[in-house]
Parts: sequence; C-alpha cells; structure tokens
Amino acid sequence: MPMIRPIAWLAAVIAVLLAVSGAHAQGVITSPGQDTFWKFQPFLDPGYFEPDFQFFAPAEVNDFGGEEKPNTGLYITFDRTYVGVSRPRDLFSFGSQNQMDFTWGNRMEVGYMLGDPSGWQAVLWHVNGPNERFSPQSSQVGFTAPDGTFQPFVIDQSFDTLNQLKMSSFELNKVWRKTQFHNGSTLEPLVGYRYMNVRDFFQRQLNTEIPIVVPPLTEFFQLDTRNSVFENNMHGGQLGARLFRQRGHWMLSTELRVFGLANFQSLRRQTSSSLLPNPDENAGGTTIVDVIGPGLDVNRTVTYQHATQFTWGGEVRGEASYELTRDINLRAGFVFLDLGQGIGRGDRLRFNNQSVQMAGVTFGFTMNR
Repeated sequence: MPMIRPIAWLAAVIAVLLAVSGAHAQGVITSPGQDTFWKFQPFLDPGYFEPDFQFFAPAEVNDFGGEEKPNTGLYITFDRTYVGVSRPRDLFSFGSQNQMDFTWGNRMEVGYMLGDPSGWQAVLWHVNGPNERFSPQSSQVGFTAPDGTFQPFVIDQSFDTLNQLKMSSFELNKVWRKTQFHNGSTLEPLVGYRYMNVRDFFQRQLNTEIPIVVPPLTEFFQLDTRNSVFENNMHGGQLGARLFRQRGHWMLSTELRVFGLANFQSLRRQTSSSLLPNPDENAGGTTIVDVIGPGLDVNRTVTYQHATQFTWGGEVRGEASYELTRDINLRAGFVFLDLGQGIGRGDRLRFNNQSVQMAGVTFGFTMNR
C-alpha cells in the first residue's frame, strides 16, 4: 500500500521526538496548569483535558451577541468532498486538458488546542477517482493477401483513459493561536510536514478483427492493451494559517497552506497482445491454439522507470459552520488544491512535470472545533 511506508517512517520520527522531549522534560510537572512539556510533542494523555463528554449539551451562545471565546481541548472534523480534477496534458487527452472530471473524497482532521494557546493537528484527505474514458469510432481497413485478394479487417479502438487519478494526503502540523483581533477574528498560524501520494492510471486498448487464411479458422480478434501507473510520492514542509470568527451560532473560517515537496516518481508500464478466436466464425470448437500452437497467443512486457521532481503548490479552504449543540457543528464550504508542477501523469516519463488542480465543495461536521 502506498501509504504504509511513509506512515511507518513518520511514526519512527515521532517516536524519536517523543524520546527527546521526554529527556528534556525530566523533573517538569505535567499538570494541566503547567503546559511546558506538551508544547514540543503532538501526543498527550487522553484525560489531560478532563472532558465531561456532554457533546449534546445546549449551545453556549452569548445572549448579547458578543464575540465567542475560541474552543480549547481535543477536536475532530469530518468532511465529504466533491471535487473536479483536471485532466492530464498528453497525447491522449485530445485537447481536453483544460476540462475537469468530478469525484468524491473524504477529509478527516484530529487535533487539540491548549490554553497557552498552541496545539497539534493531523489531517488525512483521500480522493478516489475520477475514472473517465474515451471510446473512439471503429474504422475498417485491410491488406492484400498473397493470392491478390483484398482482405478487410476492422479496428475497434475499445477505449483510451482520459482521466483516472487517486490522491492521498497526510499532514502533521504545529499550530499557534494569536490573540483575538478587535473585530473578534482569530488567527492560527501553522507549520508542519506534508506527505502526498498521487497515482495516475492510463490504459489504451485496441481491438482488431482480422481474417486469417489458415483453414478451418477464418478470422480472429487481436487485443492489444497498454496500461501504466505513474506514482508520485511527495514529502516536504508547509506553512499556513487559519482565520476564523464566531458570532452567535455561526462560525466563518478560511484556511491557506503553501508547500514545497520532493517528488520521488515511479512509472510502471505493461503492454500485452492477445489472439482471441471469433466464436461466430470458427466451427467445430477450433481455436487459435489448435492452429498456430500454444504459447503464441499472448505477449506481455513490463518495464519500470524512476525519476525525481520538485513539486510546489497550495491549498485554500473556506467554511461556514452552524453550532447545533455545545460541541457539534454542521458545516459546508469550498476547497481548491493546486499542485503547480512536478506531477507525473500519462504513460511516458517525459510527462513527469505536469500540474493537478482540484476544486469543489465540502460538507461535514465538527466536534469542539
């Protein structure tokens, strides 16, 4: 699985950081009133905030319409995303690289804010799709047989992949909360690590119906398939901020992230050619293997290529949430993700410096955010 190896490395790094933090924290009292120990590590005891688990308590809204104090403690968010994904720029996009295809995804965020005020957050976002194909019209051509007769055959281009992509993103961020502005808005700068995995799939399938002069076989289908997986594994750092304001039951927020990532690319290409008998033309159960012998009906080749690129980009989000209870909000918004360069797409290594844009809407819920 593409996410297992980087998460294992990340877990090892976090374990080292915890050990270092623990060594520096010897003799430090870790009561809720003294937060020195917790400033430099992302994990803490679940009972540190002493939650009352009253998630459905009535919303605490200022009766005079004043500004609300930002929440502290553990929080979780879940969003369903519906985004359009830009198409690749290659030989088989047929000039449609400026179009987008829509698909669904999930985004989850878990973190906490202390009263100092600072905290940590982990964010996971996965987009599964889209899966767009193009089926061109079939054409009829032919060749001249040794006896001088013209032998027609049909080329049926089964399909070409236009846009098939999956994206996974993981973030681990350190967050600080600044003092509220005079208008009640609050700014939360962040700095962190980001891992992204973008997998671009390509397939071209060509189906050819050709007559053959070896009796009793009259014709066969030749199926040529070329597919590839262009995988982009990106590691790097990011800077960002969240600006939000709550008034009454409503909270408006916007987030911005910019990042630079080292991209380790791998391209797997496979080509295969198969001879398939036409059951309508071959009587008596005769097959290709019976006529031309076994082992000649399939030819398969697999190749691997590797490269590196630098990827830069950014992410912008905006949400409006409504406070149903003290801890639970329903929210909706928009998201735009731009990977400006360095992404491999298609079935050629020379197509390894492309871009990907995703834009769409989000909707979900938050707890204590």
